[in-house]
Amino acid sequence: MKILLLLTTLLIVSSCQKKILKEKDDENTTFTILQREKYLEYREDSTYWDTEILFFDLEGINDQKGGPFTYGAFPTPKYDLIGKGTFTGLEMYAYTGSEDHVKKIKDKTILFNSFFVKNSEMNKKHLHDKKDEIFFQIIVLTDTIDAVNYTHFRSEIISRNHPDYLGQGFFKTKNNIIDYVAFVTADRNSYAIVNTRLFDLNFGTAILIAPQKDRSLRTMQIKLPVLTSEDINSYTDSLLKKPKVIDFFTKQGNI
Repeated sequence: MKILLLLTTLLIVSSCQKKILKEKDDENTTFTILQREKYLEYREDSTYWDTEILFFDLEGINDQKGGPFTYGAFPTPKYDLIGKGTFTGLEMYAYTGSEDHVKKIKDKTILFNSFFVKNSEMNKKHLHDKKDEIFFQIIVLTDTIDAVNYTHFRSEIISRNHPDYLGQGFFKTKNNIIDYVAFVTADRNSYAIVNTRLFDLNFGTAILIAPQKDRSLRTMQIKLPVLTSEDINSYTDSLLKKPKVIDFFTKQGNI
């Protein structure tokens, strides 16, 4: 009797787990677990590769590094294998320190970079009529800008993991380098790493970084509403006027 009860309980638990997993799939994405397993086959079968993309990536293999990771020229499955219209593009929006692209809090200089995914068949049920959606923003206090060659900043956003997307970059201060990488998956999970600190972006898309004079770092994570590339500049202006953000970037010990 006990064995029968145990087997019944296990069957119920297994059934509930499958139901929860299916509901999570249905709720978050049109890209199911079975499709992801199939996509892994595409990655390893050369008949599905986009050779034009591979040749393009090989030609740029020696270009300047855009972030902490060296760009890898991997064979990439054709994007439309996921479905027509599932990829329509990625965007970056950055204030990098050029004459019109710098922000101030009192005497402090603030730079930022943001990554966006455009509206497509993959995410349209979440974005509705919005043109794109931010999945990561980094806002950094700095004390130096190379206004000639802009060596203090690099960034790139990469679609080669479609339907997952990755962006990376760095900011240089006088005594430190802020390296970062962020990614969003087809099931709308997103994470970032900044100088080995891990951030779950589901708890806040914006990461604020205040480098210290002793070379340590201070961070603040802020939840943003659903923002487009058209909204981000004005929203960042309003964010930088909030008392807690002003206090964060002007504290004693900051660079």
